[in-house]
Amino acid sequence: MPELPEVEYARRLLARFLIHTHISKVSYPDADGLSKRFMNCTPNTFADGLVNRKIVDIKRHGKYLWFEMADQKPLTPIFHFGMSGGFRIKSAPDVTYLKELKLVKRKAKNEIDGQCESFVYDDELDADLTWPPRFTRMRLLTSTGHDVCYTDLRKFGRFHLVESNSPLSCLPLSKLGFDPYLEMPKLNDFKDLIDSYRSKSIELKALLLDQTFCAGIGNWIADEILYQSQLHPRKRLNTLNDEQVKLLHKNIDYVIRTAVDAGGSHKFPPEWLFHFRWTNKRETVDYYKLKIQFDTVGGRTSAYVPQRQILSNDEQQQVDVRLAARDAKRASKKKTNDDDDDEHSHDDQENEKSIVSARSKRLTRKRSKQKMVETG
Repeated sequence: MPELPEVEYARRLLARFLIHTHISKVSYPDADGLSKRFMNCTPNTFADGLVNRKIVDIKRHGKYLWFEMADQKPLTPIFHFGMSGGFRIKSAPDVTYLKELKLVKRKAKNEIDGQCESFVYDDELDADLTWPPRFTRMRLLTSTGHDVCYTDLRKFGRFHLVESNSPLSCLPLSKLGFDPYLEMPKLNDFKDLIDSYRSKSIELKALLLDQTFCAGIGNWIADEILYQSQLHPRKRLNTLNDEQVKLLHKNIDYVIRTAVDAGGSHKFPPEWLFHFRWTNKRETVDYYKLKIQFDTVGGRTSAYVPQRQILSNDEQQQVDVRLAARDAKRASKKKTNDDDDDEHSHDDQENEKSIVSARSKRLTRKRSKQKMVETG
């Protein structure tokens, strides 16, 4: 999923080519398949919010991106990239999602499917190999002749049209927490946010994924922050001491800034967990040859290193109890579903027997009538 660094790179790309231009035309190559992704508008009204309006800036908060218009008309188009969205501009370098840079060197850039976990920003990539790119869902033509395509393989992107020229004060942006790249709070303010968080016993991985707490952090960034902080993803918020809070604050800022400033995942520090985690849950080791384990925390697959991210004995026992209760609940639910399936299967068998019996009786009566007619 595109996280803060990828969306920030998309913002920079659009700012480079769209500021001080007008959108002259908006089209949807797959209008029917995209219609449900317009949250509070239609494809037509969203297009009306773009066409013939001068763009003066491209803004971002967390994973959301929007166009700021010169006319100050209370209408702001907002984009969320979902699982695989992004922008491509013809004849321009851009952000391309890939697992390794060498894949792009082997394949036409626009054949990259957008599902991969990392990205690259490379001026050498030729954007004209195939145009419009595969999986184009929205196409924007500008007054300066630029051809801009929004691409999204999985079609989980979302589009909002906010009736305001101050979108940060409106939903969906008003519910977001701080953006760690734009406005990382000072340590004391961060401590206050921790102290005032609504659920003191939340696990740290779930906390970092909560966009109302901190906007823009997704799965791999959360794991990297916890890895760098030597904090277990299942550690609870209310068990942090002052030093651990300080480490968490420091590494949120460090990981986000390093990821944005690197210019691509292939330039991330070599010791980062990022480079070793993409094994589809197969056992592997980190830069220091320590074993990486995987668990589902906060609803997402989490990579962590138990020898580095250590829980106390009491914390581990509490985790074991919670996981045992979770597994028991899942087993009970599965048994209930299996029993329901067995009952339904039994009912189906009884219904089938009834149908066969009724058909047999009808056939017997029919044959009896025929025999009586022949005898008469």
